[in-house]
Amino acid sequence: MRPVSIIRFDRLYLASIVVGLVGNIIEWPVTIARLTENPETAALGSGAAIAAGGMIATGVLIALLLWFFAAKRASNVARWIVTVFTVFALGSLFIGLAGSAVIVDAGGILRILAVALQTAATFFLFRPDAAAWFAPFDTVEDDA
Repeated sequence: MRPVSIIRFDRLYLASIVVGLVGNIIEWPVTIARLTENPETAALGSGAAIAAGGMIATGVLIALLLWFFAAKRASNVARWIVTVFTVFALGSLFIGLAGSAVIVDAGGILRILAVALQTAATFFLFRPDAAAWFAPFDTVEDDA
């Protein structure tokens, strides 16, 4: 049976993925416009949209794999990778807010919400009941 904290991690982390994906969909026209305006990516033409879509799909796939290994397989490595990614997301968000790069529109609000959900989910990975979930299974002492 999975601990309550892991179930809460499930819900919050999956919600952060969905909110982030919705934000990417809303921001899609802006993303494509930036890619076509940039001289380095404008040469790609329609390939820029394919590359952007591929990067989004890869990000979602990685997030889902981390969720699976942390929440279903009790992988301590996945827990720490989620934590590092969350710290990077928070840092990026704070740098963006400090530099006014995060615009307060629907996409910006969704970005902030996705990072908040991811942060809350990560918090639940370190609750006492979750710590027991991630404890190594080979810690049982042998009587021999």
